[in-house]
Amino acid sequence: MRLAPGEPLRVTLAHAPNDEVVVGRLALDAGRAVFEYDEAFIASGMRLNPLWNAPSRALVRAQEPRAFKGLHGVFADSLPDAWGHALMRRRLAEQSVNYDDLTTLDRLALVGSTGVGALVYRPDYAEHPHGAIDLAAFAAGAIGLEGTPTEVVEELASLGGSSGGARPKVFVARNAAGDLVAGAGTVAAGYDPYIVKFRGSMDVADIGPLEAAYADMARAAGVEVAPTLLIPATKGHGYFATRRFDRGPNGTRISMLSVAAMIESQWDVPAIGYMKLIALVHGITRDHEAAEQMFRRMVFNVLAANADDHLKQHSFLQQRTGEWVLAPAYDLTLSSGPNGQRYLDVNGRGSEVTLDDIDAVARESSIRSSRAIVDEVRTAVDDFPKHARARGVTAATLAAFKRATETAGNTLMPKPPHARSSRRRT
Repeated sequence: MRLAPGEPLRVTLAHAPNDEVVVGRLALDAGRAVFEYDEAFIASGMRLNPLWNAPSRALVRAQEPRAFKGLHGVFADSLPDAWGHALMRRRLAEQSVNYDDLTTLDRLALVGSTGVGALVYRPDYAEHPHGAIDLAAFAAGAIGLEGTPTEVVEELASLGGSSGGARPKVFVARNAAGDLVAGAGTVAAGYDPYIVKFRGSMDVADIGPLEAAYADMARAAGVEVAPTLLIPATKGHGYFATRRFDRGPNGTRISMLSVAAMIESQWDVPAIGYMKLIALVHGITRDHEAAEQMFRRMVFNVLAANADDHLKQHSFLQQRTGEWVLAPAYDLTLSSGPNGQRYLDVNGRGSEVTLDDIDAVARESSIRSSRAIVDEVRTAVDDFPKHARARGVTAATLAAFKRATETAGNTLMPKPPHARSSRRRT
């Protein structure tokens, strides 16, 4: 379960079960990660990060080790966030292993081949579950992790311990009949890979229906999101599930990199705003439609009161040819953000975004259809009650949505010149 002192990790890209390419070796030097490319990968022309220099024989040292526990951002993206860390800590404690004694390389080895994207770490110490699963038991176990240990902690850790985010979740595979089996590894023929999310202690009781309704609203607003489901629960509200866009058919995997990892920035520390993010999307993809899609996502997050829009909530996918594309939007839900501020500012504003601010971003980003996009998104947000009723969102949660979005909607209405404000977030 632990690497020998000085032992490096072998990093590979597993594009498919029988198509694994060695990328290089990862080691620690005084707590700071150092990466050495494999000769064959240097010749391939592929890049782990489009902002990095072309692969060469030169060692690549972590740029911001304090931000990523000594790692490069591209490898730190493979580590689980709050939820996964809690599971891993509990699981290891039951085996008399102190999680805090593990190096970051040990933790990557525990992720092994079960992480997001296509990166795989050898040796692989991850568990590989299989067989049918009981969502109700796992949902109960997720809540139980906040108190006494539960029977399902081992299975929860193996099913969802390598996924990111703070919300409890597991990887599953689902067939057309609705049967669910463990889906952290290779998915069997006839099944599609999904992430199923459970309610956390700080979530509303109907978080599953709420997130499902948000996905429906986002599609109506022209925001690209992966296919989603609301899986019925035997008691209470259903479980929200989203198809994994880092997995393809027949066990294929797709490289995935968050914006936070790409620019080597901590997700919870504001580093760039939407204006620079849209420019980054255009620069990486060379696709104006992708930049416009990010602009639309910005407008949606403002009008739909989703302030949890930090840099790990936006990602890129790398095609097998080496080209990068914008990943679909994910983790869309009602969120007030820290102290009422959104993580990504809009023309310098973290709250009370105005139409003038939207227009400023549009001008800088060469988005000519900005007002049409605002109108389309506003229409979709106004229709949210329809989606909410269809998904079973409670009256209390719908009322909270209306209060949050009415404020955003009012600030994005045209104002006469004398009423315009230039106030910026401090």
